[in-house]
Amino acid sequence: MTRILGIGCGFLLFGGLCIVGLSVPWLLARASPATEAAEGFLANVHDRAYSEALARMSADYQSTHTPAQLQQNVESIDTLVDHSVATLTSVESHDDGHVTVEGSLYGDDGETPIAFEISEVNDYWYIELVAVAGQPLR
Repeated sequence: MTRILGIGCGFLLFGGLCIVGLSVPWLLARASPATEAAEGFLANVHDRAYSEALARMSADYQSTHTPAQLQQNVESIDTLVDHSVATLTSVESHDDGHVTVEGSLYGDDGETPIAFEISEVNDYWYIELVAVAGQPLR
């Protein structure tokens, strides 16, 4: 009986450690200001607030696009414009100062991967690149 109890406790401990280990990247993503920037962009797109979404983009992007152009580019990626839920699950910092935020969009077509390249300038996080299922936002 003690052996069965010990094995059962071992499995529970192992399962708990696995769950904790798998949740660490998600918890780190939740605490990142880069994730907040990406979530803000997605919320703006969902609400069709393209001026606000454009304000979250890098200076280079803003200098060559208007809110109407951003809207047109977003609308060319059906999954981006029609998503109902977004879950950002990982954040990776790079030596050059950029941060990659990745996750998934969920909508009528199911789950689609999304990735952002984000950088910080004067304590504000700007989106350099958005890619949905490998297709970059132009």
